[in-house]
Amino acid sequence: MTRKRAHHGHGWTPSDLRKLKTLVGRDTPRAEIARALGRTVSAVYQRIVTEQLSPRTAAASRRRPD
Repeated sequence: MTRKRAHHGHGWTPSDLRKLKTLVGRDTPRAEIARALGRTVSAVYQRIVTEQLSPRTAAASRRRPD
């Protein structure tokens, strides 16, 4: 049986977002961020994209289709 994460089904708190922004700003690997926040790597990646925290993901979301 797989174990559910501590934040399973819960939203991101302002504290979680501050910590995420700090860790992304320090170029912390996603796996390490996920462990620090008690979330999956996938959840961390999705929030990084949603919040446009990475220059790479922000640029990709602004691209126009050809």
